Amino acid sequence: MRLMVHLVAGFPSRAGFAAAAGALRNGGAEILEIQIPFSDPSADGPAITLASESALRSGFRTVDIFDYIRIARGAGFERIMVMTYANIPFRYGVEKYIKDMRAAGVEGLITPDLPLEDTEGYYRLALRHGIAPVPVAVAGMLPARLKMLRPYKKIYVSLRTGITGADTVISAAVKKFLRGLSGAGYEIYGGFGINKAGQIKALSPLVHAVVVGSYFTRTVQKAASEKKDIYAAVKSALGKLTGS
Repeated sequence: MRLMVHLVAGFPSRAGFAAAAGALRNGGAEILEIQIPFSDPSADGPAITLASESALRSGFRTVDIFDYIRIARGAGFERIMVMTYANIPFRYGVEKYIKDMRAAGVEGLITPDLPLEDTEGYYRLALRHGIAPVPVAVAGMLPARLKMLRPYKKIYVSLRTGITGADTVISAAVKKFLRGLSGAGYEIYGGFGINKAGQIKALSPLVHAVVVGSYFTRTVQKAASEKKDIYAAVKSALGKLTGS
């Protein structure tokens, strides 16, 4: 079983992020997806939206992401993805953003609101500079759009439409869709609404890594608000998912 876990940079604090990252890595999570906070997210559910707002109120700036990448490295994560919305890299400067992320050792870039048509050339630039663009596919998307995934090796599959956080049913149709992508040779990360051990058990044979985000964000929020140990809370929450 491989897990790709999601944390919001800057939340609930630098130290709190470090504690959560350490708990996740020590608990066996393999890939860390770090989100750059954004003020107007289109796919984030309530927990991640509130975490982003908190980080921005605390003064988080886009350039601070490189500090959080270093923190993740220090926690033991060798595989790091960075996720944010398209406005961030375009304001930063697309080529500079890609080059700086590559220099920081980031494996892939997830930009969920960037269409597959990519008229601005963001995905092509990433490929040229040796960092994986990770387009988002939605389970059940039409074959004509699936063809647009062919240039890419890593695919994030949203297991349903809507926003993150709500429960997701791993239906027969979702499983069939994932098997089709896997058979095409993609490295697949499947997520959206994963918060139960049974979901992970159902998904693990079908994807390279199961993605869990809001579940851990809620855990961090609760621990921070109750002034409890974030490391212990996240480690316990991870254990409930994995049975460890």
